[in-house]
Amino acid sequence: RIWSERRLRRLIRAVASFSRASVCARARGITPHTTTDTILPAANLTRHPLVTAAVEQQQQQQHKMAMKAPKDPLALKRELWGWYVYDFANSAFFNSAATVFIPLLVNGLATKYAWDQKKGADRPEQCADLKEDNVTQTNCVKCIQGYGDRLITLDPITGLSSQSDLEVLKLPGGINPTSFVFTMISISVLFQAIVFISVGSLGDYGNFRRRGLITASTVGSLACCCYIFVPLHASLYWLGGLILIISNVSLGVSVVFYNSYLPLMVDDSPEVVEAKAAAALGLKTAEDVCAAQERAGSEFSSKGMMWGYVGGTVCIIASFIVVTVCSFLGMGGYWALAVGASLSGVWWFAFSLYAFARIPDRPGLPIPPGANLMYEGWVRIYRLLCYVVKYQPATGWFLALFFIFSDGYATIATVSVLFASRELCLGITPLIMLSVMVPLFAVVGGWLWFKFQVFSNWSTKAILVTNLFFLGWLPMWGCVGFFTTEFGLRKPVELYVLAVWFGLCLGSAQAYGRALFSELIPAGHEADMFALFEITDKGSSWLGPMVASVILQETGSIRPVLIFLLGAMVLPAVALHYLDLSSGSGAKVFKGSSGR
Repeated sequence: RIWSERRLRRLIRAVASFSRASVCARARGITPHTTTDTILPAANLTRHPLVTAAVEQQQQQQHKMAMKAPKDPLALKRELWGWYVYDFANSAFFNSAATVFIPLLVNGLATKYAWDQKKGADRPEQCADLKEDNVTQTNCVKCIQGYGDRLITLDPITGLSSQSDLEVLKLPGGINPTSFVFTMISISVLFQAIVFISVGSLGDYGNFRRRGLITASTVGSLACCCYIFVPLHASLYWLGGLILIISNVSLGVSVVFYNSYLPLMVDDSPEVVEAKAAAALGLKTAEDVCAAQERAGSEFSSKGMMWGYVGGTVCIIASFIVVTVCSFLGMGGYWALAVGASLSGVWWFAFSLYAFARIPDRPGLPIPPGANLMYEGWVRIYRLLCYVVKYQPATGWFLALFFIFSDGYATIATVSVLFASRELCLGITPLIMLSVMVPLFAVVGGWLWFKFQVFSNWSTKAILVTNLFFLGWLPMWGCVGFFTTEFGLRKPVELYVLAVWFGLCLGSAQAYGRALFSELIPAGHEADMFALFEITDKGSSWLGPMVASVILQETGSIRPVLIFLLGAMVLPAVALHYLDLSSGSGAKVFKGSSGR
């Protein structure tokens, strides 16, 4: 998924929380299933006998696994290195292909194909082509900064030029070319969320863990490599959209299996093994074991994310160099974009091979007879929702608000590249520069907001609300462009300033959103509640692109989408300000002051 969305990447952090909750529960003599069972009666639901038998079987297996000999530290180090490298590998798809090259390539080919369907007078020439042929530039199309493509007409008497709106282009079926791109993004993320729920349990059973990781990663990376064939003809724009769906869904599946390794590596870490041994001798408590698991999980997770940022940034810089060389050698623009997108697939595939050689096959529990693992994921989410609605209304409201504003800042990142290309006429070089700037300033912003919180003693909620209001300034500034032609995202320099602003607020908003939610979780339900949080996070990612697709389809312009983004940032911020989070299960949900 798109870098800002890096929403799948945040699953890695969540898994650390999932793992900590599960292993801490086991340290206290509670299995993860027992924790879930405390929720089920609250929702007035019962388990199927086969599932109950499966729970008992899993408890026995977990006891046996807990008694196994600790893993060799060198083998664990090798496994961890392979785990980090896989994050380094697949981040190329997020930061490079899905952020820049794929949207530009598919949108460009779809637009070209839509123009190719026009004949005669209905198809004006490009002003740049007329200029090369030393022909008078009239009745031609030219990209005007702040407005996008416009029809340029030259008065034969005065010699003055005027510009007017173009007819909205349509693909077969009546869809706008850029709307097609947004629709493909929305479908790919929606399918990804569905798959995440459906296959989430497979990593814990049988031999699916490594096999599923390798299969999903290989399918996704090779599909991304196939972008090299898309520019063969403009009519293959649909193939670019299909490949996006395949690659994105495959990446989601691979990350599910990738995440399933984390709790196992945490349990095998020397610190946790030592803590468990000391606890067995009565020298340490279950809480000491839990603390060791939390430290190990946080360390592994943060290092994996760090290598992901490094891999994504290095890949997009390498892609920029390759694309620049290809363009210098005379390669066409669409072919250069295809090379950039395919290079991300090659990067993903090549470094994955290195990672797979170091990631071992970790067999999971036997599949219980008659159990439907695909079905269990959906049942679990339903039960969690019932529990939240009945016993944690404030938490439920926060999740609803999070669904909206996380979609808002993810869509800002999605829309920005196509807006910069269509409305501000930016080329590939400045677009890549913007793509590199945002994550770098996101790191800086996260550190600065943390220091500000320490200095000011502001609450987590206050920092998050402030971040959301600041993020709302971006679409609000773009909306100013409805009333003036001088500023309000009418000039490229404005986009560079807003990219810095976006980065400074984005990383902090993501971090404090997760931190605030963690404060609302009742003891003993950490794993289940964070699972629901991740589903809410990923489940919202399709909404913004779909709304953008509809607006663009009706108006022919991306700028009106900024109105939706303004509402998606400001309205949840106002509601969160008045949401009473002093008690996650309190009857009074909203109050007149900001509360905690």
